[in-house]
Amino acid sequence: MDIRLSYSAASAYEKCPLSYRFQYVDGLEIEPSPYLSFGRSMHSALEWLYGRGVPEPPALEELLAYLDSCWTSEGFGSPEEEDSFLRHGREILTKFYQTNLGDFRLPVAVEERFEMEMDGYVLAGVIDRVDRNPDGSYEIIDYKTNRRLPELNRLREDLQLPIYQMACRETWGISPSKLTFYYLVANQRYTTRPLDEGGLSRVRERLDRIAGCIVAGEFPPTPNRLCPWCSFEDICPERAPGKTGLERYVSRRRSLLRRKQGLEKVIYELEDEMRELGIPLNDGDDHIPGME
Repeated sequence: MDIRLSYSAASAYEKCPLSYRFQYVDGLEIEPSPYLSFGRSMHSALEWLYGRGVPEPPALEELLAYLDSCWTSEGFGSPEEEDSFLRHGREILTKFYQTNLGDFRLPVAVEERFEMEMDGYVLAGVIDRVDRNPDGSYEIIDYKTNRRLPELNRLREDLQLPIYQMACRETWGISPSKLTFYYLVANQRYTTRPLDEGGLSRVRERLDRIAGCIVAGEFPPTPNRLCPWCSFEDICPERAPGKTGLERYVSRRRSLLRRKQGLEKVIYELEDEMRELGIPLNDGDDHIPGME
């Protein structure tokens, strides 16, 4: 099995190996949600703000207009709910803009992708932003749209910023002096110093252990406080509806069949479009003439 890990994948495995398997091995889709769409939209707006390549910031009205244009509408239960999230997003961006306008400068990297060859697997990801400060030091910044600030002990154990620290050093030869989570809703930064060699070694060991468990096919269900928000709760042996084991088996099968029917519908629609465009359906053969 070719293993490709990211922070999201590693974090998913540590929370619940079975959930990781459903998403990253079996390829089951995560259900759209207001929070995912909100986070994606806010990241897109900030990518535009800092990725324009122009040293002068745009007007606030331009930034808010861009948020409107890049807004993702998936997963909302009603137009009213979506409008509430959009208004909240505009308020958050306004505060962010006002707070950061005075020291606005172009970052050295925005939405920068990286890949690193590790011990038997690839570690990949996307860094939201890397700043070069006036004193010549570098700062990694990752945006968060959580409504609540997490506990400090959880932040200290989080893999994301240490992985980005490793990527900056191994891929670009940059050693950042600051690692920052920027919590957009609270308009608050949480900044830590980079890990020393011992800390980075422990991060690598942790990632190696995760990759080893994946290769070994270890995907036990692990109930935790996030289960009620899991996209796979209806097919999980620990969480599927039913008072008895038999009822849960039946419930899980029914849920999987619904997913299968939905996927088949999407496949049929795609194949119809391909036929209309004259694109051959090369079942079992990914080679298409003219696409070498």
